[in-house]
Amino acid sequence: MEFKSVPLAYSNVNQDLVWVCYDANSTNPAFSNYKYVLELYVGTTRIYIGKAFPRPIGNFGIFNLAPVIREYINAHLSPSSNGILAQEMGVNDFLINVQVKIREEYNGSVGAVILTDDVRTFYNFYNSSFSDLVTNGSFEYTFDFIFGYLNKIASLRPKTAYSFIGNKHLFIPYFALTNSAFNVVINGTYTKTITPTQAKSMQILNLSPDAINTDFSGAISSNATSYSVNINGEVYTIKIVCEPLWEQYPVHFLNKFGAFETMVFSKVSRKSRSMTSKDFFQQPYRISDAGVLTYQSNKVFHDQRTTFGKTIKEKLTISTDFLSDAEWLWLGDLVSSPMVYIEINDSIYPVTITETNYDFKSNVVDGLNQLILNVDTGVTLKTQFQ
Repeated sequence: MEFKSVPLAYSNVNQDLVWVCYDANSTNPAFSNYKYVLELYVGTTRIYIGKAFPRPIGNFGIFNLAPVIREYINAHLSPSSNGILAQEMGVNDFLINVQVKIREEYNGSVGAVILTDDVRTFYNFYNSSFSDLVTNGSFEYTFDFIFGYLNKIASLRPKTAYSFIGNKHLFIPYFALTNSAFNVVINGTYTKTITPTQAKSMQILNLSPDAINTDFSGAISSNATSYSVNINGEVYTIKIVCEPLWEQYPVHFLNKFGAFETMVFSKVSRKSRSMTSKDFFQQPYRISDAGVLTYQSNKVFHDQRTTFGKTIKEKLTISTDFLSDAEWLWLGDLVSSPMVYIEINDSIYPVTITETNYDFKSNVVDGLNQLILNVDTGVTLKTQFQ
């Protein structure tokens, strides 16, 4: 038995992950009711068994395991430190290591393992457009992640970002291919050395003023207007926004690379509520225990329509400053993200972006524009009941 096809290196769990195997026994009439039996392992734990009859053309056994494998990756935002290194995303929340073993079933019984694949690693990014098609030797990749972002910032964001004094979290992710240490240098003076505990992991860096001052007290003063951050040779300028009119909302989202990053919405914001009531009706009068009919008590009239209770759903509209073309390109990830959080009063809440369309704008064509998003908190409040 042999594998005819296996998933390519650096494949992601959100695409097809297909194994194709072949054995000459599949065409032998002496082996009745022949099936390929696939076992899928995570570590030493067998998580799935699948069986397939030989395909009529070629007699191949074909297994697409993506729907199974992706269930074992659970991305979540969980900053465990107030300093520059906020979180490491590795096995189970950014990548998964799996192994496939093949058996044969015929004449009513399943045989021993006769074919074992290598342990393969798959990631929680997703494919981009066809313009990202990359060829390396005989291998063709549908995303340039493997070439463009090894030991680099895993983001399409421009090299200028925005924060504010008092901002607790400003996430920028770094993909660490190995366990080798790398440096984060603030203003060319303060050096934070980070050593990943896992290879092929996402290091979620918190570059907010508060995080930097946690590691280097006083590095970012209260009257600073900007500061520079050099991440293993990639330099970002963080501009500090002083916005006296509007509350500023850091929004954290899972980007196309499978890691979390932040955009600060610093302009006009509005809260709104939608309410649903449950009512019942009754006569306008009441009859006391003595049989006396009344329409009011102490000049307060009895109600005919009574609200049993109300449910309240809150929404928030947030907006950015005017955006550059590069920011419009990058923020497409935010609107597309299935996992978005908003930070309010130092707490981080999961929310849903309700927009279903996103137009990539250009300053030349569209002029200066803001990104305005409607945020659904998903929280339902209940009033008092009557």
